[in-house]
Amino acid sequence: MCLRYSDTVNSAMISEPRKRWPLDLRVFAILAATWAMFLLTIAFFIDGDFILVNPLHAIVGGMFFNFDDARLVLVIEAAIFGVIGIGIIAERRWALALALIYMAQIVISHLAYAITYLPIRFELTNVRESAMQGPVLVLITLYLWIRATDLLFDAPAAPARARSASGSQHQAEVGGDGRSRTYDTADMSRML
Repeated sequence: MCLRYSDTVNSAMISEPRKRWPLDLRVFAILAATWAMFLLTIAFFIDGDFILVNPLHAIVGGMFFNFDDARLVLVIEAAIFGVIGIGIIAERRWALALALIYMAQIVISHLAYAITYLPIRFELTNVRESAMQGPVLVLITLYLWIRATDLLFDAPAAPARARSASGSQHQAEVGGDGRSRTYDTADMSRML
């Protein structure tokens, strides 16, 4: 059988099919995009009467923002969540990494805010609110970490080790934990 040049080029251009991302990550991406729309709605459509009763606020970097500063922060957060949602739907690794980094920043930010403002009595309600959001944020971050490890840190297959000609025929398979390991019997006899 003779291979033509075009056959070898075509076979080299065909790569392995990409692993499909799990459905729950797509659901997370849709939720992130929906959250972005919600944040934009809050930032642009909250009227002045509501602000007097329950002021618009946002926490970033352990700092508490009110009113117009909070609007700007919410618009930036909405943009970040929108990019995360669109990127994960498009199955881009950088979007998953951005989501993981941003969620870790949110957890650290809420923790820093709670620790910093805990002694201040008039901030106690905001500290309680931030502390109640903490466990949910940690669970979301852990979920992303668990789902991202396979997709972000997928190591390529290790190259096959060159075997010595003398010991390649005598190999034993050892393992009872579900993983099989192959050892050269000559090496095993040296260990004993």
